[in-house]
Amino acid sequence: MNKKYLYLLITIFLVIIFYFKETIIQNTLFLFNTTKQTISNYISDTKESINLHFNQIEQIKKLTKENQEYKDYIAQIIPKIMNCEKLNLFKQINNPNVVFSQTISYANLPDITDIYINYHEKNLTIPRGLIYNNQAAGIVIKSYKKFSLAYLNINPKTSYTVFIGNNKIPGVLFGGDKMIIKYIPKYHKINIGDLVITSGLDKIFYEGVNVGKIISITQTKLYQEATIKPFYNPLHPTFFYVVKK
Repeated sequence: MNKKYLYLLITIFLVIIFYFKETIIQNTLFLFNTTKQTISNYISDTKESINLHFNQIEQIKKLTKENQEYKDYIAQIIPKIMNCEKLNLFKQINNPNVVFSQTISYANLPDITDIYINYHEKNLTIPRGLIYNNQAAGIVIKSYKKFSLAYLNINPKTSYTVFIGNNKIPGVLFGGDKMIIKYIPKYHKINIGDLVITSGLDKIFYEGVNVGKIISITQTKLYQEATIKPFYNPLHPTFFYVVKK
């Protein structure tokens, strides 16, 4: 390119800049400010999004914690509601010789034949009868400071005296998977279907608490033995009366 034309172009360029410098400066400043504002808005929006994100995380953590607290509360209240429903099925006994008691827990899981109940008796020397809806349920055998250990009928260590039938034939009931009455005198006739009640002779129960009905009879050398079908269902121990001394 000819130097003359180059100088001319440079001169024209400088003249344009000189005459339009204010416009160029204004447009440049406008572009700069616009870009600056755009970047600032972007940064601000980004910060808000980040804050919103972290706020949502905190809210989720809070709601999760509250949700777990509600779950824990529900888990605690459901057994109480169920117990209230079961209490409606529990029949009161108007007898001054009994005291109301409630199951605390099983004593030795997976064994379900013995339980802890919220009953206490100082100097417990003989077992106490355990009654549910006028049905013999087991015996209380040991008392601690604020609770007691009880054997249900299905525990093989459970035993108490009973009467059989209308003639009140005596015998001793032994617990376990099969509940058997032993030491029944041979000279007394007993029958399948006879009602079995507590006798009260051993001071564990009072007389007349329902135990079950005879379903089979076996003759031994000296005595008779009878297997019974118990009335009490031991699978859901909840509320009881304990026979006081």
